[in-house]
Amino acid sequence: MSAQFYYSFHVEPAWQERAARQVEVYYNKEVASNELLINEINEAERFVYFAIYTFTRQDIKDALIGAKYRGVEVRRVMDKKQSTTLDIQESIVKDLQQAGIPIAFNDHSSIMHLKTLVTEKSYFTGSFNWTASGTDRNDEIIEIGRDEELRLKHQNVIETLLYKYSL
Repeated sequence: MSAQFYYSFHVEPAWQERAARQVEVYYNKEVASNELLINEINEAERFVYFAIYTFTRQDIKDALIGAKYRGVEVRRVMDKKQSTTLDIQESIVKDLQQAGIPIAFNDHSSIMHLKTLVTEKSYFTGSFNWTASGTDRNDEIIEIGRDEELRLKHQNVIETLLYKYSL
């Protein structure tokens, strides 16, 4: 009887805590980084907030617009200079804005270099810029987490930037 009590009381809660704190780390040469990101966007039901330095992938843009059309709140922070010097990124910005997705831009001379997305369920972060090079050629790391404490920390950072750079 005491062995059963020990197992139930000491071992099972530790396992449940690990499951609740799920964090996965990927190397982009071993996974389809863009598909992992699109999956997180597609699973969102309430919101998708993100901050990204370089963004040129049409498939990710389409997933974000699709989320907006599903009724998900989509908001974004971008580096102002990077968004106006790359023609393809400038086009993506316009497409997102035309879909009703508000975009905040940094207002300082340094770069906004985050590469993070957060939903009500998870966060996605790492060195991965949302580009063909980031997906296929560069060495990149991706972390996807469903740990609520870490997810909230990422959300707080992005919400702080959204507030700071909002008009």
